[in-house]
Amino acid sequence: MTHRSIHAATTAAVIAIAATGLAACGSTTKTTSTTKTATATKTTSTAKMAPAATTTTAPAPHGPAKVAVTLSEFKIKPAVPRVAAGRVTFVVTNAGKLKHQFTIIRTNKPAAAVLSKHNPDDDIPGARGEISSLAPGATKQLVVKDLKPGHYALVCALPGHYQAGMYADFTVS
Repeated sequence: MTHRSIHAATTAAVIAIAATGLAACGSTTKTTSTTKTATATKTTSTAKMAPAATTTTAPAPHGPAKVAVTLSEFKIKPAVPRVAAGRVTFVVTNAGKLKHQFTIIRTNKPAAAVLSKHNPDDDIPGARGEISSLAPGATKQLVVKDLKPGHYALVCALPGHYQAGMYADFTVS
């Protein structure tokens, strides 16, 4: 073999080794990348499962409850139609332009049949609590310490308001 042949063979060998080394580096990079991707996928998968296992934030079935109620012309809208028995705080907001009133009445009648359509009165049988006056834009709380299971009517007993449809049915279980 001539000096030139040896040089060419050596150069070819060096290039082949370098190419193999680069290929191996590329392969290592791909393997590392794949490992990182697998780890990220596993972490994401674990994160997605965590919310399903969160049961400690659920409200106690018989614990105190808050019910947001919105009054307007001429509607009463509780945020929820039912609540568990016990201590209940009604957070009542007058979103209307007129003064309103809020009374909760325990009754077997539908809310539309609780008060007289001609002459509602302030002394309402079965009343469990009331907010006597709520100015436009105001919010007040009514706390009922021991609301028993049953059907209730939420009403505004101001003259003309109940007759205009300002009532809602509500259930305590």
